Amino acid sequence: MQFAVALIEYLISGVVASAWLTAVLLNHYPLLLHTINDHKDILILVYLPIAYILGIYVDATSSYIIRRAKELLSWLNKQVTLSPTILNRLKRIYRFIVGTPKAEPYKNTAAIMAYSPADAVRTMEAYVSRDRIARGTALNAFAGAVVACFYAPFEDKTLVTTICLVAFVYSIMMHRRLSRLSSSFKEVVLKNLKKKHAPAEQREEE
Repeated sequence: MQFAVALIEYLISGVVASAWLTAVLLNHYPLLLHTINDHKDILILVYLPIAYILGIYVDATSSYIIRRAKELLSWLNKQVTLSPTILNRLKRIYRFIVGTPKAEPYKNTAAIMAYSPADAVRTMEAYVSRDRIARGTALNAFAGAVVACFYAPFEDKTLVTTICLVAFVYSIMMHRRLSRLSSSFKEVVLKNLKKKHAPAEQREEE
């Protein structure tokens, strides 16, 4: 089941990535439509594995870029000192846009899941899947914006670029939120599992 979900995720991400890659390639290597139609069965068999590989690359690349961006922002935060007034204002703007997170999200759900580790694992896999989709969408949207900026027809360039940039910003926000919720869920589940198994472990030690 987990492999099937990952397969679908990578295929979807790879198909989207192939769209903007195709837009780039068509501007340098025009393809004949009748050639594609004549060999569409073979092309589909070749395309699906390529889309799957592209999906894996998009996921790995987006994960790397986000991690490096966090490290860079952390470094800049140490190098650049902002006044408390500016920091508080930026925090208020950010919280106004994304809202204030709950102190202990998924507290009740995690407490229930502690009685079924298998269900907890499946739920955590689902949360990881959401993170993966969000960050892959962010990378594809950003790449789509860049490609549209350079290769889209003049009359459509502004619209397509704007849509891609909005999708990019929204996906980054969703990834941040989903990642935070996923981490919180894991922490609460692990805490409850430790509490549940603590008496048994103590009895074994005795």
